[in-house]
Amino acid sequence: MLKSTNQRIIRATMELLSEKGYQKTTTKEIATKANVSEATIFRNFKNKRGVIAAIMKMKSTPTKTLEEEFKDDLYTDLKFLGSYFLEDLTSKKEFIYISMREPAMFKDLTDHEKIYPQELRDMLIHYFKKMSAQHRVLEGKEDIYADIFISTYFGFFIQQLEQDIQLVLTQKEDFIETCTHIFMRGISPT
Repeated sequence: MLKSTNQRIIRATMELLSEKGYQKTTTKEIATKANVSEATIFRNFKNKRGVIAAIMKMKSTPTKTLEEEFKDDLYTDLKFLGSYFLEDLTSKKEFIYISMREPAMFKDLTDHEKIYPQELRDMLIHYFKKMSAQHRVLEGKEDIYADIFISTYFGFFIQQLEQDIQLVLTQKEDFIETCTHIFMRGISPT
């Protein structure tokens, strides 16, 4: 649980990022909006990049927690992962929208701070390898399966961001159900 001071700093940062973008938001403005001294930001987060990294970490679910939910049933697990991934993206919607508007925000982050998306991909690859060892999915393209899975759900999420341009009219539950069936057919050995 974050201290209330850090919560105010994070909330102020998100508001300023939405209004002004990453490049134009300063730690001085964050401090003013959060009603703290700039030194508090430096002490608690080191710099603006540290605040962004804290936001990313706060909005991430460790993959170990996800793996505990697996039932070793391809359909159930893929449906769970699809639902989870869309919910996770939705919880980060504002942050993702800001980062897409201003990609420089992520260039400032180190690989260590961007690790969550890679952890998710690695978890999926591990899961698909486990399923292929049990002859439940075709062997040898587990990394591609992970990329397709992530890309498919991310694409659905992104089109939902743009309310003015609704290219996909399918409801989320129908999308998850149908996507799970199609994905399973594509990677199953029989």
